[in-house]
Amino acid sequence: MKYICLITTLSCIIFCSCRDTSPRLEYALQASEANRAELEKVLKHYSQNPEDSLKLQAALFLIENMPEHFSYSGQFLQDFKQIVDTTIQDYLLKKVILMQPARYSRSRQQLQIEADIKHVQADYLIYNIDKAFEQWTTRPWLEGISFEDFLEYLLPYRIGNETLDYWRDSLAPEQEKYIREAIQYFDDRKFSVYNISKQVSDHTLSYKTNTGSVANIPFTISECVFTSRLELLAFRMAGIPAAIDHVPCWADMNGFHEWTVVIDPKKLDILHGQLETKNAPKVFRRTYAVNEIPKPEGDEYIPPFFRDPFNRDVTRKYQATSDVTVKADIPGRCHSIHHAYLAIFNNRQLRIVDWSKVKRNKAVFRDLGRNIIYFPVYFENERQKNFSYPFILRANGTTTSLQPDKAHLQTVKLTRKYPLHSNKVYHGNALVGANFRCSNDASFKTSRLVYRVDRNPNMYPVIVPVDTTQKYRYWLFDHTKMAELSEWTFKDNKGNVIRGKGIDPIGESSRTDNIFDGNALSYGRLSRQFMIDFGEPVSISEMHYLPRNDANGIYPGNEYELFYFDRDGWQSLGSKIAEGYEIEFDAVPSNAVYWLQNHTTGKEERVFTIQDGKQRFW
Repeated sequence: MKYICLITTLSCIIFCSCRDTSPRLEYALQASEANRAELEKVLKHYSQNPEDSLKLQAALFLIENMPEHFSYSGQFLQDFKQIVDTTIQDYLLKKVILMQPARYSRSRQQLQIEADIKHVQADYLIYNIDKAFEQWTTRPWLEGISFEDFLEYLLPYRIGNETLDYWRDSLAPEQEKYIREAIQYFDDRKFSVYNISKQVSDHTLSYKTNTGSVANIPFTISECVFTSRLELLAFRMAGIPAAIDHVPCWADMNGFHEWTVVIDPKKLDILHGQLETKNAPKVFRRTYAVNEIPKPEGDEYIPPFFRDPFNRDVTRKYQATSDVTVKADIPGRCHSIHHAYLAIFNNRQLRIVDWSKVKRNKAVFRDLGRNIIYFPVYFENERQKNFSYPFILRANGTTTSLQPDKAHLQTVKLTRKYPLHSNKVYHGNALVGANFRCSNDASFKTSRLVYRVDRNPNMYPVIVPVDTTQKYRYWLFDHTKMAELSEWTFKDNKGNVIRGKGIDPIGESSRTDNIFDGNALSYGRLSRQFMIDFGEPVSISEMHYLPRNDANGIYPGNEYELFYFDRDGWQSLGSKIAEGYEIEFDAVPSNAVYWLQNHTTGKEERVFTIQDGKQRFW
């Protein structure tokens, strides 16, 4: 009844208004070339009866936004599909695995693009429209969903660039049974959109094998891109409106993330705390409808991310945001710059996350995530150049320019090149309560307590001075539980490393050679007790220990180079070989953003500022 009343109310207006061809529709029909007759067949099909006016609107929505959509095809994909068909049984898993080649450059180069506007047939569109409307009218949990949300989150016949097929009829039998039960016994508490989506998701992700590969194309079911695709397809098969949201680049750590969002007619978007411990400069939603993107002036270069019209900015749904106006600082060049961009530092690169038109030498950026350093840039041909100095958008919405002050130089003492995130502190927590003892008795019935771990050392090295007037043959790591050490080192009063033989009294420790190899990334697992035998009593001046580590600190013998960001980009302040677990650089301009590189090993690096003489990572 709800559906019939809605049609009765809107049909006359919609039916009449659709008789005039819109510019977007005419553009789509012209782009379809030889396939135009198929698309017009769909419009004619839904134009015969005023009761189909909403379906006609749906057809118009799909066709008007179709020109940029495409599938990958070609012989490589056909051969890959044959292998997948023989090795994978589950339909949904198979369908998402078939999307994997497009994610890797080596295989993507062997794929061809097949434009939807030139290939989608009338029967296929009509099938999808009718099936989506059937879901809308039979799923009681969709009561109250707007027509606009229906179009965007339930109607689309594709979720990405997958090969098109009749996926709407392919829900797993167990899920289909649950959906029938939810329809028959619906109540908005037991069978809320969230509860239904949770049930469908749990079944979708319950594969026995988590990681694998097919024809050398890897897949990981728990990886965010793979998971979100599995969930989105399963949700829409079940009649659950949903979308994929994604952060293209984190602002305070390397990498990206994406996840599935369920659209609840009563609660709008169900968001799952994806940003609780991370900073996102931007959050985008993958849509079927096209969104505004920069329009190039002449042969102006547009970065790849913003050539894709299917990313809708939803940052403000997730976090507090601010609008920022950036004035160009490029003498004599502003009049020829049409678009400016904001970049953030991610994986040792400046990656574009937002864009703006340039008017009167200014660019206005909307809905920016806070507590982040942004780098304003523009493009000259394909070369990225600086539009202005970097700035901090602080948590309270104010901005601070990071223009280096070369009149006020400073000496900086650095201890890390990458921040210590909360997910790494548990290595140090496991060491709290451990004792380091020494003795001349292998049984340690009599011993001297040299050091007790009473706080989390995190990933920093601990240097313990030792009384050199006493000599001991045995040293013991003594704990009540399993713990992990990256390094355990002893030095004499001349600073020379003294080596002993490792002994495992309990026989449950593992990889113990690693704690003597000088490699901060390797580690040994010590089970309650582990002993060092020097063969004879020796005098120790210092004991060093390093918790299980990410090797992002400063380590003796490694070469480090410090940079600061100036008008022309990163400027080197020289390289040094570290002699200890910290390193100093002199004549460093103040009020800048800095970057410390380790040329010896490691890839994780973050930019930082200096506040009160200490590193503040961003």
